[in-house]
Amino acid sequence: MTSSGLEPALTSPVSTRPGYVVVDVETTGFSPSRGDRICEIALISLDARGETVDEWHSLVDPRRGTGAVHVHGITSAMVQGAPVIEELLDDIWRRVAGRVLVAHNASFDLRFLRSLPGSEWVTETLCTQRLAPAFLPDGRWTLAACCERAGIPLFGAHAALADARAGAELLRFYLRTGVSWEEELDRAARAPEWCPSGLPQRHPRRR
Repeated sequence: MTSSGLEPALTSPVSTRPGYVVVDVETTGFSPSRGDRICEIALISLDARGETVDEWHSLVDPRRGTGAVHVHGITSAMVQGAPVIEELLDDIWRRVAGRVLVAHNASFDLRFLRSLPGSEWVTETLCTQRLAPAFLPDGRWTLAACCERAGIPLFGAHAALADARAGAELLRFYLRTGVSWEEELDRAARAPEWCPSGLPQRHPRRR
């Protein structure tokens, strides 16, 4: 650790075999183009069968107010002293590179991920919300509603790790029907290999 408290890029324990990474972000608002930022992020790496390989999450200092505290429960005090997003890029992108990125209402998470340096590692994506009508009875398509119909417990909704875990279970529910995304997995695995950002990195801050 340096005198500033920053650390060099961490070595990756995550398998580089083809698979998925389920992401969830909690944010200060809806639009990164208007200055909204990530205040919590979770990533769950899965192998090609949907089995969990690795879990990672962190609070993030958005360098502004945290927004709708009544929704995500993240106060300004909780993110004080937490890493800023640039200090977590290596942890984020080494999990995304070479994998199919999965999220519920993926367009929301992608808006924020694609605003980050290194977003070229986001290649193939799946949205568990858009896929849901093919696997679940008609109804609402929120994460909570989909999980309820799939028989998946969802505790602590709107915390990034809890929502990412629920998204991973939802993907596994789809995979158990025999569906295959082999083409997407193959294309993602052919993406450029991850390389460190070169920026000082810090350990994640847990909620």
